[in-house]
Amino acid sequence: MDPEVYTKLSGSFLRYIIQERINMEIDYKVVKRYLEGKERKGDKDLIIDWFSDIRFGKDIHKKYRLFWDELTEHKDMEDCDETAMLGRIYHKIKNDEFKKLPGKKGMVRILNVISKVAAVLFIPLVVYLCITRGSDFQIATETAYSEIYSPLGTRTMFYLPDGSSGWLNGGSYLEFPTQFKGKTREVLLTGEAYFDVVTDSKKPFIVKGEHTDVIAYGTSFNVQAYPEDTENRITLVCGNIRLLARINGKVLNLANLKPDQMCVYYPDTRLYRIKTVDVKKATAWKEGKLAFRDETFTEVVRKINRWYNVEIILMDEALRSYSYQATFMDETLDEVLKLLQHSAPIKYKNLGREKRPDGTFEKRKIELYYKPD
Repeated sequence: MDPEVYTKLSGSFLRYIIQERINMEIDYKVVKRYLEGKERKGDKDLIIDWFSDIRFGKDIHKKYRLFWDELTEHKDMEDCDETAMLGRIYHKIKNDEFKKLPGKKGMVRILNVISKVAAVLFIPLVVYLCITRGSDFQIATETAYSEIYSPLGTRTMFYLPDGSSGWLNGGSYLEFPTQFKGKTREVLLTGEAYFDVVTDSKKPFIVKGEHTDVIAYGTSFNVQAYPEDTENRITLVCGNIRLLARINGKVLNLANLKPDQMCVYYPDTRLYRIKTVDVKKATAWKEGKLAFRDETFTEVVRKINRWYNVEIILMDEALRSYSYQATFMDETLDEVLKLLQHSAPIKYKNLGREKRPDGTFEKRKIELYYKPD
């Protein structure tokens, strides 16, 4: 289909969303001129901000489906691909980013943009479009994969091709096919994610990690498997899941979990333990709550670093094994540090942020010391 037609369709879709969502403060004129190549300075950043607001994720998803169903009732739309239509918006943003930020640093920026847009515009927006010249694009004929990255200090809502959804925690990657084909629904996770899986007894949903696989059919569960951690934590909210461990190329059955159970697996020793937990607290992060439940300060610091994208350094060994319990919500980093100082034997030193030679700044650094009673 002619690219100009895609532009009109994309614009129609966006206008449809805006008309149906009163609270969405999106200026359609900005979107229209951006798609037509007549954007002004700052237009692209505005569009990314509008469509990366996770509050509107589910609503946009529903509006998108309804809008597409109405369009396909017209015979003129029979040869139009829904993925490509929304892909035009994504493709243009992506091309603009590559033109302005070539090289490795540009790729980091691209991942951030992709993750923000993909969090709301459903999987068709993160499509199998290659980076091409100009405004041309082509649709792949083979199965292609999309990747969502949730930067440190953020949480990203996502939707999968089968209707499953979930949340991706800061510093995490999720890779998945644009369409689930074959006998399984497989995704690849690095980091932490909460999954709410659509039931399909004939087609298992598999979350593949570096050391473990989680198999589900219609279930809600949480997987925490950051590469730098010494343990993986898999928590079942409802349904049932089977855990597999990959050891020296072999896949071994690890455990079957019941609701309210967590499996803690230690890849280095290949040992694991299963315990009963409060799943609301174990998955509180997706609701914006930073929760600690009898966790060592080593784990506390690791979570705070990811949550606020900072670098806290434990200066005294005595703190590493200290157990801590608390829940924070909407507090700033400074507020959290002050509360920690009042409820635990610590004191801290703020080192601020160092400026790099290129003018950018390092993460904020904070030293944590043991303070005897």
